[in-house]
Amino acid sequence: MNQPAIPIIDPDTFVDLYVTSEAREQARHLHSPADSHNRFPASCFFTLMRIEDFARQISFPIPASRSFHYDFMLLTHGSIQRTYGLESYTIGPGMFSAYRAGDIVSTDSCSADATGFYGLFDAAYVLTTLKNPHALAELSFFQPDASPLILLDTATESDWLAQLGRIEQALKSQRTDSQLYISSLFYAFLLDIQQHYGHRKQIRQLSSSALLTAHFRQLLTRHILSKRTVNEYADLLAVTPNHLNKCVKETTGKPASVLIAEMLLLEAKVLLGQPGLSISEIAYRLSFDDLSYFARFFKKHTGLNPTNYRQQA
Repeated sequence: MNQPAIPIIDPDTFVDLYVTSEAREQARHLHSPADSHNRFPASCFFTLMRIEDFARQISFPIPASRSFHYDFMLLTHGSIQRTYGLESYTIGPGMFSAYRAGDIVSTDSCSADATGFYGLFDAAYVLTTLKNPHALAELSFFQPDASPLILLDTATESDWLAQLGRIEQALKSQRTDSQLYISSLFYAFLLDIQQHYGHRKQIRQLSSSALLTAHFRQLLTRHILSKRTVNEYADLLAVTPNHLNKCVKETTGKPASVLIAEMLLLEAKVLLGQPGLSISEIAYRLSFDDLSYFARFFKKHTGLNPTNYRQQA
């Protein structure tokens, strides 16, 4: 079986690969239950860290990968260079950044003077706490078409830092009754971000087409290497191919087949940006039967063959 085209990194793997050996045990001890043998929880996981406490212990750059955890950061000083998909951003003071689980991301650099907060959580943490299967779908800043950056005014930055400070203190308290308090503070923080981001969506306003499309996008990030047809995704979603196409086009303006091709192209473009990989290796990782088939697919959708794209990128 082919290895994933873009590696999937969980928190434990991240620590093993990118945290200095001296800091690995501390990283897990601070954010794992006492009985977890210094491993991160497999599910229902949330942690909040100071960037200045952990960034010094990380080896940058962190190459392109995926995670099925969400993350966010709020910088108060310094800068972090991050690439979401194919777009690179410089995150600076007074900027909030959000990463959507399943997307492709790389962290290219972190300045030595960077300070602020970094949070990491999985969907189960939010969904279990709120008993609402659509909770994350209500947050527009975690949707596929959302900008990953929000520039804050001084008052909002101060308010969000105060909220994160309260969450940090609650996490450190180790009280047996603190989990509900922490989750309440955290969700209130997410709703505050949503209100600031704008275009707030209540669950009653989310159409069935939009919800089905969101689930389809999530499946794409997990199955793009093995499933390439609308029929296969319709089977996973227990709907007909026609219904899936209708809902996706109603929501995005594009048929489901175009989103499948776009996801595969994103994978290919990210890999073509890594000079250590040959084009034949990229085709293999993307589960194409042969190099010529991959080249035809790529040129059909971009107008360039993979070699020319790599030269121009």
